[in-house]
Amino acid sequence: MEKPNNPIDLKQHNRVWVQNIEVWSHEQPPFKAHLLIENGTLISLQRADEKTSVYQEQKPKTALIDGAGQILIPAGVDPQVHLRVPGQEHKEDALSGLSAAVAGGFGAVLSMPNTKPVIDQVAVVDLARSLLAPASKELGVHVEISAAISMNQKSKQAVDFKQLRKNGVCAFTDDGVGVTNEPIMREAFAASEKYGFPILQHAEIPGHGGVLAAGPVQNKLGIKVYPKEVEWQMVERDLKILQDYPKARYHVLHVSCRESVDLIQEAKKKSLNVTCEVSPHHLLFCNEDIDETKSSFKMNPPLRSKSDQEYLRSALADRRIDFVATDHAPHEPNIKTSNFKTSAFGTTGLGASLRVLLTMWANQEIDTQRLVEVFSFAPAIFLSLDSSFGQFKEGQKFRGAFVSKHKISTPYLENQSHSKSKNSCFFGASLNGFIDKVILGKNTIELH
Repeated sequence: MEKPNNPIDLKQHNRVWVQNIEVWSHEQPPFKAHLLIENGTLISLQRADEKTSVYQEQKPKTALIDGAGQILIPAGVDPQVHLRVPGQEHKEDALSGLSAAVAGGFGAVLSMPNTKPVIDQVAVVDLARSLLAPASKELGVHVEISAAISMNQKSKQAVDFKQLRKNGVCAFTDDGVGVTNEPIMREAFAASEKYGFPILQHAEIPGHGGVLAAGPVQNKLGIKVYPKEVEWQMVERDLKILQDYPKARYHVLHVSCRESVDLIQEAKKKSLNVTCEVSPHHLLFCNEDIDETKSSFKMNPPLRSKSDQEYLRSALADRRIDFVATDHAPHEPNIKTSNFKTSAFGTTGLGASLRVLLTMWANQEIDTQRLVEVFSFAPAIFLSLDSSFGQFKEGQKFRGAFVSKHKISTPYLENQSHSKSKNSCFFGASLNGFIDKVILGKNTIELH
C-alpha cells in the first residue's frame, strides 16, 4: 500500500479511500466524512471520527486522497451547453467541450440544438450522439441531447416531437432565437403534456436590433439598446398560452431581469408548471462591469443593471430562480472580435460557474445546501437523470468535484478553461474556490 504522502496515479487503482473531507449536500449542512469508492461506485460514506483513521483497515492497493482542507461537492449538471456538435467543431468539439465541463466540476450536460445542421430530425440526433459518445466515455461526462422546437429554428413548422422523444431527446428548444409562432408554441405545449418533456424558451421578441442593455459602455460606444421588454413580454405571452396546457412543462432560459422572475413567480403561485434558470455571468457582472475592449461581455440576453443583477442573486438564493445554467457559447476568434456591434453573441462559462457560486457563498449570499441544489441536484431532477446525479448515494456511481478551500479569491485564468474557444468574460475575475480533481465513476481527472 502506498504511503499517503506519495503521489498516486488514481487511474491505476480500482479502490480509492477519501478521508477527512468536508462533504456538501443539498440535504444537510457540511460534515466531515470518509468515503470508499470501488470501480467507480460509492461503497461507503461515513461521518469522520477525528480521533481515528480507517485508511489502514482498507485492502492493499487502495489509493488515498487526504481531504484535509478540501470540500467535496456532487458533480454539477449543466442544462444549457453549446457543444457545437455536429458541424461547428471549429468553435468547440466533443472532447474540448466535455473537458471544459470537467474542469468546471460538471458530470452531466444538456447539449443545445443550434448546430449545423440543426438538431431537428432523428438522423441528426443520431449523428450528434455518435460524435459525442467517444469523449463522453473517455471523460465520464453524461450528455443529454435537446432538439429544436421548430424546423431549422425558423418558427414556421414544428418538429416531430413524438419521434424525437422516442429517440431519446431530453428537451426541446430553439435556443438562440425565441419561438414567435403562437400555434407552434401551442403544439409544443400539447406535446409536452403528452410526453412529459420540458419546453425551453429563449425569451426574445426578434427585430429589436439591440446589442447591450442601456448603460455606460452602451452609451459610450453608441450601440443600440437591447431592451428588457423583449424578454419579459415573450415570457408573459408564453405563460398566457401555458394556462391552456396545465400539465405542460415550460422553462425560461437565462433570465436576465426582475420582470421575468416576477412573472414566473406569479405563474408558480397559480400552480403552472414553470421553471427558470440564471447564468453565472448575470450573477457575477452587470452592465457597469463591461470591459469595452472584450466582446466576450456581449451575450444574449445582455448584462443588465446592478439592480437586476442583485435581484437575480437574491432570487436564486430564495428559490424564485430554480437553478444555474452556463449558456456556454464558444466562438472562434474571427467572429468574436473587439467590435461590439459586429461580434457574435456569447461567452464560455463551464469553467467558472461553480467558482461564481462559491464566491457568492463566501460573501454569505447563498448557503451550502442551496449551492449544491442549484449546481447539481435541481438540474439533475429537471432533466430526469437517475439518482446517482446531484447527490452521493451508496451503491451508485460516484460523481464528485474536489475543491480546495485554501486557494480562494484567485484569478480565473485562460489555461483553466479547457475549452477550444477563449471568449470568456470571466478571465481575470477574482473567484473563490479551486477545483483540484473530478472523479466521474471510473474516470479521475486531475486539474492543475
